[in-house]
Amino acid sequence: MIKLRHILFAAICIPILALLIWLFAVPENLLQEKLEGAISGSGPANVTGRMKGFRKGIFFSVYSDNLELSVDGVPALTITELKGTFDPHYIFQMKAALSVKGKIGAGDINGLLISPAEAEIRVHEAEISAIPYLSRLGIKSKGYASADISIKDSGAHITFQIPDLAITESSTLIPFIETFHKTQGVLSITGNTVSLESVGIEGDKGYARLKGDITNRVMDLNLELMPEMGKLTSLESMLIVKYMVSPGYYVIPVKGPVM
Repeated sequence: MIKLRHILFAAICIPILALLIWLFAVPENLLQEKLEGAISGSGPANVTGRMKGFRKGIFFSVYSDNLELSVDGVPALTITELKGTFDPHYIFQMKAALSVKGKIGAGDINGLLISPAEAEIRVHEAEISAIPYLSRLGIKSKGYASADISIKDSGAHITFQIPDLAITESSTLIPFIETFHKTQGVLSITGNTVSLESVGIEGDKGYARLKGDITNRVMDLNLELMPEMGKLTSLESMLIVKYMVSPGYYVIPVKGPVM
């Protein structure tokens, strides 16, 4: 009976003690520093994360008004209304895991960050106008993106789709790029290299596929273009004729530094 009483007492005291340590012995600034370090270390080395309005909640939860992600020091993405809850399932594996959710524009993001360098993230209908890094590629667009992101060590694998793409402005020389209205594809990030394994783009005037690498912010891409010739203007036909590989198939190089 005495042993049972001791076990019950320990079962009650241990969670209470852990909660008290969390509330009073773990400084918010130290916790913020560790989380920012984990976010910056859970992907390619040139990605960094900074939190604003960080605060600690009860029951092992954290909140942040904004999480700003940058690539090579360039603002890439802002997640708002961020909430994280420590997941106890990984304690026995000697890992720290944080279940997170937040907003990208009006869209949702949720996932699991596992220390030291692993994550599974899902994005649902995020506003691409709220992703400033895209404008660094010389493209301004509207629409809603959904994606599945898997991060492990220094690499990331991303599948995505934008079913309602609307390009409003582009500094690229790709012919009739503004007519494309749907895209989906797969890309991976390893170190300082972004590999576009296959990105398909559909539009009113045909279909295109973008493949290649961006290494150290320098593009080495090819756009495979398969237009519906009857829908092209005379000027558009003239612009692509020099890239013809075979009738109805054109390969346009897209090279140079990211802006």
